[in-house]
Amino acid sequence: MAYIKSNDLFEQIPTEDIYKHIPHPIVIADHLMTPDNMGAMIRISDNIGASEMCFLGTESKHSLGKVRRAAASSRGNIKWYFTEETNLRNIVPEGKTIVAIETADDATCIYDTELPDNVAFIVGSESQGLSEELLSQCDMAVYIPVPGPTRSLNVSHAAAVALFEWQRQMIKKHL
Repeated sequence: MAYIKSNDLFEQIPTEDIYKHIPHPIVIADHLMTPDNMGAMIRISDNIGASEMCFLGTESKHSLGKVRRAAASSRGNIKWYFTEETNLRNIVPEGKTIVAIETADDATCIYDTELPDNVAFIVGSESQGLSEELLSQCDMAVYIPVPGPTRSLNVSHAAAVALFEWQRQMIKKHL
């Protein structure tokens, strides 16, 4: 087995072909506090081919340099922005299903849930998760089972798990 650069490998495996059949997802994060998590969210949104990455809350000007550094090359590949809007339907286009990645009363295990094709995923802040106000606006909620002693995931890790589970389902369904 020999190392192959990821760009070379993925030229041979056209996973972006799923977007010939379905719309690109949107990713939303609620009031993230750390620039590293913000940058990681931009990066994972770019990796999955999301159309945009929306940060709910005010723009933290003093840490935007850190956000850009953490996002690396992804910072220029995807539309990302901050908004103080609290009505998700004013952010998410009509027809998209809003899916919370959260431990909530009606949440289902992500691995047992058929995820929608046309989707906007939302994750909560590092310490508070999603607010009740935002959860009530979601069409569905999924949780990621965590078997280890620390029962919570970093927000960008949770987004990565959910986004790539969504991609796996879409490839299986459409390709």
